[in-house]
Amino acid sequence: MSDSTKRLEPGHPLGGGTPDVQLNFHQLYIFQTVATHLSFSRAAEAMEITQPAVSIQVQELEKFLGITLFHRRPRGLRVTEAGEAVLAYSQQIFSLSNQLINTIHEMEDLQSGHLVLGASTTPGEYVLPLVIGRFRQVYPGIHVELIIGNTRTIIRRILDREMDLGMVGDRVEDPSNELETVDFQDDEIVMVAAPDHPASNMQNPTVKQVAELGLVMREVGSATRQSAERRFQELEIVPNIAAELGSNQAIKQAATAGGGIGIISRLGITAELKAGMLVTLDVVNWNCHRSLTLIQPKNRYLSPSQRAFRAFIMGERVPYPEARS
Repeated sequence: MSDSTKRLEPGHPLGGGTPDVQLNFHQLYIFQTVATHLSFSRAAEAMEITQPAVSIQVQELEKFLGITLFHRRPRGLRVTEAGEAVLAYSQQIFSLSNQLINTIHEMEDLQSGHLVLGASTTPGEYVLPLVIGRFRQVYPGIHVELIIGNTRTIIRRILDREMDLGMVGDRVEDPSNELETVDFQDDEIVMVAAPDHPASNMQNPTVKQVAELGLVMREVGSATRQSAERRFQELEIVPNIAAELGSNQAIKQAATAGGGIGIISRLGITAELKAGMLVTLDVVNWNCHRSLTLIQPKNRYLSPSQRAFRAFIMGERVPYPEARS
């Protein structure tokens, strides 16, 4: 068995049990820097120490772990398979260290902090920007980053802990039981059309009649699409999907141009209804609602800024615009 694949015995610091000697984090940081640059000399330059000092510290870490971290070749370094595993843990360790330092700083009256929020398209475009704006008035020192994607993507990134908190446009199925979810507010999915579209002049049309005219829907993976499809299935109707578009803005533009009947959240059509560019269709028995849901990883410590945002957002609601038909 080679050094790079040496089995760690029970009691070894990376193999379970309690080690007699603790891992040297300074050596671990030097290893991570060398692995990033794949060069002892460039790592030494980046850390402003000598190359021999870097080499010695990496050798000491290899000796302590009982593995080879790098393949040393004339053309440069390459991280071994065992080294890749150590590197992954090293990155997590120093990421947690940074989070700890940031949390301590945030405890000083929430004068600083950083939030990474994720949202599916509807809450990301029509709910969270308003909430973030008001939150920043209360906590101007907290930097907020909002990442928008479809529901499937946001859930995955929350589970991967790439985001602190998220909001998606439906209740979340979580077979792994790794998410904490809270219903935030009800949202209505409506059918809209241009005022001169034939559907706009229909008196109390049925869902089947409207579904046959050609619908403009969001892409697969969108919670808006999932909610609409679930309602069609309940009514045992197969809709005629004329177009699948990747954003709410695209849905509205296509419907405004007369390209079909748009299916969209009522939250997203305030301006278009006021301007008379779109009208909502009074479709008999459509009645399609969903919950906008806050999500976060279970059993995760929330920093002061995360707790402040969560408490703040639970006191916020976005009213529905008045429907026009």
